[in-house]
This record gives sequence, C-alpha cells and structure tokens, in this order.
Amino acid sequence: MTRLLATDLDGTLLQTGGSISKENVAALARAREAGFDVIFVTGRPPRWMSEILEMTGHPGLALCANGALTLDIATHEIVDADLMDPEAGLEMANRLASLDPNMSFAVELALPHNDFVIDATYRPRWETQTAPVRMALQEMFDTGKVVKLLARPSEGLSMQDADAFLHSAEHLAEGLCDITHSDINDLMLEMSGIGINKGSGLAKIAASRGYSVDEVAAVGDMPNDIPMIKWAGRGFAVANAHQWVKDVATEVIDSNDSHGVGQLIDRLIAGN
Repeated sequence: MTRLLATDLDGTLLQTGGSISKENVAALARAREAGFDVIFVTGRPPRWMSEILEMTGHPGLALCANGALTLDIATHEIVDADLMDPEAGLEMANRLASLDPNMSFAVELALPHNDFVIDATYRPRWETQTAPVRMALQEMFDTGKVVKLLARPSEGLSMQDADAFLHSAEHLAEGLCDITHSDINDLMLEMSGIGINKGSGLAKIAASRGYSVDEVAAVGDMPNDIPMIKWAGRGFAVANAHQWVKDVATEVIDSNDSHGVGQLIDRLIAGN
C-alpha cells in the first residue's frame, strides 16, 4: 500500500502559469488529515520555494535542485546537501566546450543567500530581484558549495530543442555527473553530482521515514522526474508530460490543469 507520494511542482502539481488549483490544495489538506505523506521533489532552487508554503498550505521537507538539496519549507533551512565534486564539475564544463566554445555556465549553491552565481555571458531563465553574482567558473567551484551546474549554448549553436541538446551532451557526462533537463522549450542542461537525482533524493528521504520502495509513488512531467518515477514502487505521469516520462510511468493521470495530482492523492489515500 502506498504511504508516500512524491510530486514534482511545475507542470505537475502546479497549473500552467505557476498557480495551484483549489482542488489540489484541498487534496493536500486531506492527505495531512489522513496521515498520508506527500513531499515536493523539484528542480527549483530554495530561492524559488518561498511562495510554496503560502500557495499550498503544505509544510514539511522538500527536495530541491533535482534531489540534491533537502529544504525545510517553513523555515527555509537547508537540512542536507549533496555537493558536486569540483574537479568533475570543471571537467564537465570543459567537455561541454567541445560542443560549443561559447557555452555559458551558472551554478546553484548550498547557501541560504547568494545561492545563484553566473559567468559573464549566462542568460538566466527568469528575472531575479537582485542581479546575480558573476564570477569565473573556477571561482564558482572554489566555493565548495555547488549542488547544480547549469549550461546554456550560445545563440550560434543550432539545436532544435532541449531533447536534442541533452542527447548531444549525455555521453560527455559519463563518469562525471548526472545530467538532465526540465523544460522542452528551454535550451539548458542541469547537472548534479554523479548518482544525484530526484530518484536518489527520494530514496534517501523514504528510508529516513521508514518507507520501503513499494510504499512510495512518484508523479512528474519532465525528464528530470524520470529517476524518481523509475525508482518508486508506482510511477505516474500527468497527461501533459513529456513522452519520455509517459514511457517509464506505470500510469498516465489527468493533466496538471485538470488537478490530476489531487485526484491521485485521493486514490492513494483510499488504498487504490
């Protein structure tokens, strides 16, 4: 019987545009009342989690940065972090330069503040309230706090989409790091320490709570969700998910905009 559900946020629990439906909020409340465990597992860094408690009403721990960081949602405290090996991170960046000499880089750091650092040419996906700190790649890894390396191709590199970009780089990551992407419309690679992903993070937190793999379910929508969906005893994809996610899922449920996760929570609470 399932006792723990791990759900991705963007494109899965959250609706298109980043809001959350009242149906999903109510389902999370029913889960808490029933003693059913729900945790958020996301590619988001901690700085993008400050609104989640208010939006969802759901406290507790969340796995951020594709499973590399464990965050207390209420206190915003980093409870645990799996850091990238600096030599491996720098070597991966050097290898990516073979694809594009003008590749730009950023890192997410296991720090409560100033956790996002970019190089001279990196273009952030979203606007930030304060300008990110800029430094050379070597300096980024000299901090000893890197949990995720981000890479963007230059405008001159021809890539059809994020899938093609990922396929072109996967072989370069062998023996160095885990590599994925989280948005088919954004040409950005996300790299964590080798063996660190949403699946490894979920396995760690499940073990800490005494759950076996057969008692865990996971739901998501993008390639970075695949490790946890494959690891969990039951893996679900929302209807709007990337085809790669649907291919590994046990079942496809209703979309994020149709409150599929809320419906799934009620099913799991009922033992279905």
